[in-house]
Amino acid sequence: MDHDLIWVLVREVDVLASAGTQPPRCALAQAQWRAECSDYLRTRLMCHAGALATSEVIWPLACRAREEPDAFRAIIQRLRTTFNHALASVLNRLCELLPEAGAEQMEIPLGADGDIDWQEALFALASVLLTYLADRLVERGDHGEGAHPVLFAADAVHDALAELATLLSDRLTEQSVFFDAGAYSVRMPNDSSLKSALAAGEQLLLLPVRRVGA
Repeated sequence: MDHDLIWVLVREVDVLASAGTQPPRCALAQAQWRAECSDYLRTRLMCHAGALATSEVIWPLACRAREEPDAFRAIIQRLRTTFNHALASVLNRLCELLPEAGAEQMEIPLGADGDIDWQEALFALASVLLTYLADRLVERGDHGEGAHPVLFAADAVHDALAELATLLSDRLTEQSVFFDAGAYSVRMPNDSSLKSALAAGEQLLLLPVRRVGA
């Protein structure tokens, strides 16, 4: 996936409310609709930490949930797969860096579709790693600042933890592949939330936004 591309979930009602207009009803109104949507996106992206200086919507790739349900679901699934792989990668790297935690045999299994068995793998692994780090922090406090200098001075461990924090954050970053414009969040809604929104009559769009500058 192009690292300069981010998919943004947009609710048409939010765009229309922001612009104070009615839904576009003909081809003639599409130019106005696109302009209003672009303004809305720019506002949402620029008000968020880590926003890009400039961006552009790639309109030919835009996808509406109701008109293109299969394509919409496929994009969401691909984004989840990308996120899951990134998360599994950083946690597995922590396992390699912290073999003393006893987590070296806990490589996270990914299914053929890129899904993770969260309950069986991710949370158990995270618990082991964080418990181990907490124990080492306590021991460091008990034995002075010089305790465990190798572990806590290791740039690799620090970098991996920073990457993990970025992945698990709600905040928009340069690494984000998805952004929910209405919720100001990079967390993808689950299938039940999307189904509920569609059942309630919401018009959902996925808009690919190219990162032009930072």
